[in-house]
Formats: sequence, structure tokens, C-alpha cells
Amino acid sequence: MMGMRWLAVLLLGGLALAQPLRLEQGWVRRVPGDITAAYLVLYNPGDRPIRIVGASTPIATRVEFHQTTHAGHGDHQDVSAMRRVEALVVPARGRLEILPGRYHLMLYGLREKNPRPLAEGQKVPITFRLEGGATLTLTLTVEAR
Repeated sequence: MMGMRWLAVLLLGGLALAQPLRLEQGWVRRVPGDITAAYLVLYNPGDRPIRIVGASTPIATRVEFHQTTHAGHGDHQDVSAMRRVEALVVPARGRLEILPGRYHLMLYGLREKNPRPLAEGQKVPITFRLEGGATLTLTLTVEAR
């Protein structure tokens, strides 16, 4: 019986970890093509950082985390590039801003999953895999911005 109680604590611990993340804003960019980006701001009121190790959505075949980096010298930071990152961290009592010019989610393979291009106002669920096995599904809206 002790083993079952410990398992329940572990399961509840995973659920508790997933609950504190709050979506403060978010959208999926409306594009006519096969690839788009999603942006959001997550808030973690908890006392431990939360590490996001993966994501998926029914509208795409693959979701990757990318960071935009800026290169240049002095005031001339005019060259930007994207690099893939393996995980995103929402700091304890803090925000993770996945916004243009910083981090973003790349959604690939839209045409394989959608008979029509994304529509303005369409709701898109994205499921995040958290370190430790918990998941969190958030719904973003498609916007032309």
C-alpha cells in the first residue's frame, strides 16, 4: 500500500507542476504557407523554474523551439539568425517571453495537417511537454500580425 501512496504523490506532484503556468498572451501567425510561428508569454507563480522540453499541435507535423539572435558591432545589430534550442525555461516567479525577436515556436508541416490555410481567429491547441513528464495544453488564436 505504501508504494501506491508514493505513486499518487508523484502523479499529483506532476499535475501540480503543470498547473502554475499561466498564459498571459499568445497567438499563431496566419500565413498561407507550410510553416508558421507561434508566440506567447507564460507566467510561473511557483517557486521552482519549469522546463519545457517539447511541444506538439494537431495543425503541424513538428514543433521546434527557436531563438532569434542578433549579430553586429556596437549600434549595428542588424544581422539576425535563428537557432534551435532544445528546451525553454519559465523562471520561478517570472515570465518566459516567446515573442518576435526573441524566442518562438516554429510549426512545420501545416499543409499535411490542414486542408485549408489557417484562418484568422482559428483556435489552435498546443501541448507542451514539461520536464518530469507532465503536459500542459494551451489554446492560441490565429492572427495576422
